[in-house]
Amino acid sequence: MDLTKTQLVDLKSIDRTMVIALQYKESHNIAKRPLYHANFPALLHRNTALRLKNANQQLRKNNLRLVIWDAFRPHETQLALWDACGHDDRYVANPHRNPSLHSHGCAVDVSLMHLDGSPAAVPTGFDDFSARAASDFVHPDPAVQNNMRYLKEAMWAAGFGTLPQEWWHFMDKDYKTLPFIDSSKLPPALQTMIQSTR
Repeated sequence: MDLTKTQLVDLKSIDRTMVIALQYKESHNIAKRPLYHANFPALLHRNTALRLKNANQQLRKNNLRLVIWDAFRPHETQLALWDACGHDDRYVANPHRNPSLHSHGCAVDVSLMHLDGSPAAVPTGFDDFSARAASDFVHPDPAVQNNMRYLKEAMWAAGFGTLPQEWWHFMDKDYKTLPFIDSSKLPPALQTMIQSTR
């Protein structure tokens, strides 16, 4: 897919050691249905993607690598999530008031995996809105505590900030300079994928 006329890059072209597991291709999310086409790629703003590559390289020192749960999120998907959550902005950014940073291509949802492919211990699954999902929650499992420390340190060092309610969500520290990405300006193949899940 030709992305040269966009600000986005495919994460697979930046770092193939990251595991791409976009959760909105599945039904185990707040909407209870797939919100992405099966072939929808993990995309980010180029500068954000390079920062993510840096974080992934740092994590490898601790026998870990990133799992990408979500990256660029079309505005249409954010609208569907807003409806699915009952218009509760404690859980989903109100797309009518302030577009999600995911729709700017500068926010990413991540988890962890060991280098051998085995899952790493993390606090919760995706789209968990319990107290355990908070980024400062002290999990009773020492393995989870260590993994969260490694994750935060790597992401912070690479230039990302955290979201208090979601341990998995990180945003590029330069998010204010990165504009909203209009789906209608994306390559036709991506537009078709986005429209097919409405």
